[in-house]
Amino acid sequence: MQLNNILWLPDETKAILFDMDGVLLDSLGLDLSLCGELLRKHLGRPVHLSKEFIRSIFAYHPPEFWRRIFAFVATEYGITAADAVQGAVLAEYNQARNEAVFPVNPGIVEILAACRAQGIKTAVVSNNPTEDVRKIVTQSGIAAYFDLIVGNDLHNLRPKPAPDTYIYAANLLELPPVQCAVIEDSLLGAEAGSKASCFTIGVATGGAAFSDLEQSDFIRKVYSSFLPNQISLHFGTPTKKNLLTPNDFVSHMVEHIAWRMGCGIDLFWNSNDWPQLGLALGRAIAGFPRQAESGAALGMIDDGSAEVTVTAAEPDMLIETVEQLDPAWFFGLRCEQLADSAPLLELLRGLAQGLQARLHIRICGVEDPHHAWEGVFRSIGIALSKMFAPEIPLLQAGTTTDKAAPAHGIVVEELSEQTAAVVRTTAESRVRVAVSCSGHWPGVYRFKVGPSIQVSGFGGLLEAMALEAGFMLAVDFVAERLSSSHVVMEDTGLVLGRALKELLILRMNSCGVQGAGSSVSTADDLASQPVSVGVSVEGRKFVKFVSFCEPYSAFRQRFLLGQDVFGGLFSEDLDDFLDGLAGGLDCSIMIHIREKIDPAEGWLLLFRQLGKALQEVFQENPCQKGIPPGVKATLC
Repeated sequence: MQLNNILWLPDETKAILFDMDGVLLDSLGLDLSLCGELLRKHLGRPVHLSKEFIRSIFAYHPPEFWRRIFAFVATEYGITAADAVQGAVLAEYNQARNEAVFPVNPGIVEILAACRAQGIKTAVVSNNPTEDVRKIVTQSGIAAYFDLIVGNDLHNLRPKPAPDTYIYAANLLELPPVQCAVIEDSLLGAEAGSKASCFTIGVATGGAAFSDLEQSDFIRKVYSSFLPNQISLHFGTPTKKNLLTPNDFVSHMVEHIAWRMGCGIDLFWNSNDWPQLGLALGRAIAGFPRQAESGAALGMIDDGSAEVTVTAAEPDMLIETVEQLDPAWFFGLRCEQLADSAPLLELLRGLAQGLQARLHIRICGVEDPHHAWEGVFRSIGIALSKMFAPEIPLLQAGTTTDKAAPAHGIVVEELSEQTAAVVRTTAESRVRVAVSCSGHWPGVYRFKVGPSIQVSGFGGLLEAMALEAGFMLAVDFVAERLSSSHVVMEDTGLVLGRALKELLILRMNSCGVQGAGSSVSTADDLASQPVSVGVSVEGRKFVKFVSFCEPYSAFRQRFLLGQDVFGGLFSEDLDDFLDGLAGGLDCSIMIHIREKIDPAEGWLLLFRQLGKALQEVFQENPCQKGIPPGVKATLC
């Protein structure tokens, strides 16, 4: 049950029982200012009461509230107040409260009006005397909304944290407590509501902080406030983002989805009701015209990666891990501000409902849980972009820019939206790489190196990559005195990466590009590809292999090290090429190995899949125009 896009309740709820101080009314401000003044007046010397201390005792009824203050004063300041002084302070305090017109907390009137409209009964249940409560809510202008007012002075009811007042209120409303929701701002009040068997909600507008309420076993849901929730997405403005939820890591995961979709986002969410947030997000996305019935992606950041398929279907979510990863262990891990993965799983289930889609998620690369979850949410964003992003116009013939000044031995000799040529000169070698994105035709690969170095098969691998990427390559490597094959591979990768980066930045500014891509586009790709590759360009270098079918140590020995392929190429040198490419392009490269594939076949397939990933990286996307890829926009 939803009340005015502010508050969610169980469908069986027939009444809401509100605490007064801190929930309905902002009376904490009066206590923060008044208590110190009364002590100075009656004790004759200044006494400091911190906000944290006042909040910790805020929920107690006035006599107990002041008993704790005077005990604090005696302990901290050595001042023992006479009974007459204590009585005078309490009387003056009660008089000030009864004469005050307390502000009504934001969202309360809207909730009360929605209760009236939906036939939900309402009551005030306070730790103050009944007539005082009635007077205070009347002066604040909200008394007419309530069917019942219950204080702590009726029929010898025990005050909170005892459940008596809540049970009594439910009985007067002729309802079982399980059909009543209690809203409290304090742990003491929440204990009373929970022990009364009510659905107990905490709101951090009074006696306790959100984190304290969230950790309480007495509370089912926690709200930061009752300000209305809002969520809106808009294609083409991904740097325009304003996200506020009670948990920064949850906000960051939603940000990943919006960014990879190419959307700006405005999000305010007032509670830890993560399934409802997922539902609202899914509905907002589903409001866009759907361009395809499904989308799939390999998403990653640094050492975290995942594979996701989203399909328009009966809502469902299947989440699994690769064989080498224990799912129970992973889902139980702390993840930055989250104690475990439960909120993220709840968010995803709600998202599936809101999208009216089936989510199939496989978590693959895990060194740090927050990177793994970022891989999941990036994958979802990329898959959703394939389903909902608007149609993309073709780039018109390119603009030429001035050549870049030399930097660390690198010179950009030619640069337009279609071509780039980059030269790197060191004391040992000179490498020139030219790239053309206007189409593919056979490239030119010249390696003038020492007689002991065998790299003749390298051009064939580069050509396989270029063919899938849809561009033409020309590589000219001269190093007659060089005696290291890994330098040939790494330096070629570095200069190629720099040429691609120059092209990417120019095209990003002129027409917009995806900035991230993979060899995965459909669910069939995930099922049929022995090797899948993802690339994300965002200003940091990272290369990682994830083996699904054998421990990494065994895969490393069998595939990465000590293997001769393509007429004498060393497998470890090909790995160095990937390192160089990642460094030049400022990108992360993730390789998923699903089968125990033969090294020669596997490396050829890897280069082809790398080409497919690069093709998607450079795919035009006006929604990303003028901005760098990566959720933090770090590429420059």
